[in-house]
Formats: sequence, C-alpha cells, structure tokens
Amino acid sequence: MDGELTATEKQITEEQLKTDVALQQRYQQLLAAKQAIKMQGLKQRVQAIQKEYFEESQSLKTENPQIGKRISFFRTFMRAAAILIFVVAGFGIFQYTSTTNASVYNDNYIPYNVQVSRGSEVLNNMADLYYAGNYAEVIRITNTLSNKNQQDYFIIAQAYLHLNNSQAAISNFKQLENLNNNSAEKYFAQETDYYLMLAYIKNGNIDEAEKQLDKIVSDKQHLFYDKAKSISLTKLKILEWKNE
Repeated sequence: MDGELTATEKQITEEQLKTDVALQQRYQQLLAAKQAIKMQGLKQRVQAIQKEYFEESQSLKTENPQIGKRISFFRTFMRAAAILIFVVAGFGIFQYTSTTNASVYNDNYIPYNVQVSRGSEVLNNMADLYYAGNYAEVIRITNTLSNKNQQDYFIIAQAYLHLNNSQAAISNFKQLENLNNNSAEKYFAQETDYYLMLAYIKNGNIDEAEKQLDKIVSDKQHLFYDKAKSISLTKLKILEWKNE
C-alpha cells in the first residue's frame, strides 16, 4: 500500500493476492482503513498530538525525565488509538450503510455497445430501439423469434438489466451459457461472465456473484479481467452480510 516493497517482494505479494481470497479481503479492509484515515484528517490530528507530546515532555523533563516521558507517551498513544478507532468505526458504518446491491451494480456497470447482425430490417432496428431506451420493445421483438441465438439472449438480458428485472436478465444469460456449452462456436461468453455477475449482484445472489468474479480474475486474458479486479471484495462481503 505504501510502495515500500522491493520488485521481488511486490511480485510475490501480487501473486498471493490473486490466489488467496482471505488475503484479498484483508487487503481491501486495510485499504478502507487507510482511506478512512485520509478522509477524516487524522494526519492533522496526529500532528497536533505530536506537538502536544513534545511540549509535555519538555515540561516534565526537568522534574523526572523517565516518568514524564512514559506518562506523556501513554497519553499520546491512547489519544491516537481512540481517534483511530473512532475514524475507522465511523468509516465502517458509512461503508455498511451506503453499500447496497444497486450501488455496487451501478459502480461497476459498463454500457455495452449492442449491435444486431440479423438480416431482417425490423430486427436490425433493435439496436436503434435499444439506444433510444425502448427496452420493452426490444424484449417484445426478441421474444417473437422462434429460434433465439446467443446474440438474441444477450440483447434481451441487457434490456432486462436496464428495466431492473435482474431475475429475467439472469435467466437469459443462463440460456446463452447453455447455448455456448452445446455449441462449437462460443459467442458473448466473456461478456456474459461479467454481466451475469452484475445481474447476480443486483438480484442479491452474492455467493453466485463471487463465483463469477473468481472465474473472471482467474484468467488474465479475460476481456473483463482488469474491471473485475477493481471490484471491492469488502463491499461484496458487506452485501453478503446484508443478504443473509
């Protein structure tokens, strides 16, 4: 966190963070604590305490340097500890109350550039309808298709996400996965990995979302690897507690 590791130590630590979920969670918690300290101006308060410590130690030095130093240090330590506990606890409460399924979803959702490749003029208008925000019509048209392909399921799932129907989005993403599993050619596979994870988060299925996240971050070549790595494990854990 402070950039104090050597190149070798940094590489070893990064490898451990990729494979050790508990370590990842602890790291996220430490990052949150560090951020809380910065946000609450603890640095300025500690500086004030240090100044107070210096003044007290100077006044007690002539009477009994050893006792004065111990008393002053103990007081300083207790004050700093109390402030730290207050700040971290306050930030923890803020994180807990402000973290919701919707907030985590919105923080990590990436608008997708939908394209329709079917030949029908009516069906090609689905992209225009999608960008116009007419998601209900996109769903209606797609549901008239007798044989849906991967693209159809992906588009309708995206439309359902925009309409806040996460359960229907999950169902269509799973249908897409089933088609890919039974087909030699895979379409929208990595996109589905990521957006299915977001749909699980929005729907409160945090355990399933974490499985999807692990699947993505285990593959450095995954299209959404970098984005998935940036998702806060601490916030997912908070959601897990809230949805129990």
